[in-house]
Amino acid sequence: MTLNQVNDLWELYKERYEVDSDAMITDVCYDTPENVEGSFDLFELLGGIYILHLNPRFHLYSEDYVRFVLFHEFTHFADFIKATAGDQFEERQDLFLYMNSYSEYHACRVALGQSIDTLSHDYVYIDKIQIPGPFREISIRRLLAENLFRTKYAYIQFFRYFKPSDFVSSFRQLMYLFGYIALFKQTNEQMAQHVLKVIGMDSSSCYMDLFQALKDKDTENILKYTKNAYNDAFLMYLRNFIRTHYDESLYDDEDVDNLSMDNYQEFLEDLDARQDELDEAREQMESPVAAFIAGVLATCSSKEWQSIDTSFIPEE
Repeated sequence: MTLNQVNDLWELYKERYEVDSDAMITDVCYDTPENVEGSFDLFELLGGIYILHLNPRFHLYSEDYVRFVLFHEFTHFADFIKATAGDQFEERQDLFLYMNSYSEYHACRVALGQSIDTLSHDYVYIDKIQIPGPFREISIRRLLAENLFRTKYAYIQFFRYFKPSDFVSSFRQLMYLFGYIALFKQTNEQMAQHVLKVIGMDSSSCYMDLFQALKDKDTENILKYTKNAYNDAFLMYLRNFIRTHYDESLYDDEDVDNLSMDNYQEFLEDLDARQDELDEAREQMESPVAAFIAGVLATCSSKEWQSIDTSFIPEE
């Protein structure tokens, strides 16, 4: 697909979704990983470099699926343009959070919505309506099921290894799902609650609050609840880190469970101080023993051991 063809579709997108901008995509690179259909690099966008990255096999896809993917990516581009047009995001961190939450939700909603053209309908028939896949059409039910599986798997990985990258991936997958199920105007809240239960995040109220803020396009609350979700994940990671890397005699499990964004820094400073004291005490205890053993080994050769009187040892 040529740059001109991409920009022709971008012009169509701008007209349909009322994007007031003269910005154009400057290049198309077919260099994404195998499991990524398309992407913009936010750092490149911030530098004024508007490169659309696509999957190397993109030219093999059906025309409808190409449009599905491009409308998803165009939504990210449009959201970035709107978000950086004013002073709404003075902190770069807020822009990143916004693009990782609202823009992912928005891109999935637009991509699916334009494919079935039912954004204004009350019902979406998930088994009857077929949507584009890379090589053949799939049902909406399959789209939702596959995304739910990926979301659950990503959260399982995070709960198992507590890698920050796993949380970023799981959160992004959840935003995809939120974008898709928002189209179900009569049942989207029940569906969102079910999704959170399946992935094990139903105990955190911030996710349903975030879902509502996404639907309302409430930027202030989108940022608020996205930060809450990231903070919750950080505290999970921190609790696991403490239990893995610090001596268990230095802390109380209840104190670790009660860590919050308000008290974790003070707790860690105190914990580090206690860990240093323990390490110093152990070093002082172990050093004399180590010195004694080293001294014995250094002064006693094999012949000297043989000269020792062992007559006091009873024979077998």
